[in-house]
Amino acid sequence: MQLQTEHYVFHYKEQSAADRDILEIASLQEGCFDFISGSLGAGISGRIHYHLFETPEEVGAQYAIVYNCDNDRPCNGFALPSSRSEDGQEHVFAVYSDAVKCIGFHEDAHIISYSIGKPEPQFIREGLAMCFDRYWWGIDNHTWTRYYIERGDMPSIPSILTKEGFNSFDCMITYPIAGAFTSYLIERYGMDKYLEFYKSCKSSPERAFEQVFGEPIEAIEQSFIRYISMFELREELRELMKKDLEEE
Repeated sequence: MQLQTEHYVFHYKEQSAADRDILEIASLQEGCFDFISGSLGAGISGRIHYHLFETPEEVGAQYAIVYNCDNDRPCNGFALPSSRSEDGQEHVFAVYSDAVKCIGFHEDAHIISYSIGKPEPQFIREGLAMCFDRYWWGIDNHTWTRYYIERGDMPSIPSILTKEGFNSFDCMITYPIAGAFTSYLIERYGMDKYLEFYKSCKSSPERAFEQVFGEPIEAIEQSFIRYISMFELREELRELMKKDLEEE
């Protein structure tokens, strides 16, 4: 089945959870699109094709097909930008079921931000998407980062700017930290400055930090850690995060 709105074409199965909730989904995504495009001062030509599946296994299989690779591991969602798609359209593949609802800001932020640039470091790309998401498993990025600092589990930011470094840690660690750090950069330096950085860090993010923000990444990292460490953790949140990590 299919539903077309101003910025989307939704594809979903009849009598699925997505079919039942499609008008709510469409309204949410249009709201996300307006906020992301307005914040970034960016847009796309055409519509985003949103493919809604019922299981992570189905989405993982789609990833293997569209990226022509052997990686068909279950996943909840991914973006396929027009620069990589065979039809030249923007696509998002996501799980929508009673148990998992992988909708909202994240994949749309990837698609829209790629219209202004695509930095090489995954940390930067995921950081912007997570900045718009604000939450990971219902707990905000800043709180997760504060918890990792407290536990001594926070990797150095220069170390996870590389693909190898980023992928050496669980996404439960890297994604919230990337989101909190991106929010910090935008709040401290402003969106215009951040977008200048985003566009200029494709090949050498370390140089871009110093050229755009006037400080080396190590100094900015220390300021970020000091900022996050100012906030106290509520005990009930600490227990929730501990439980989430143990169950992962």
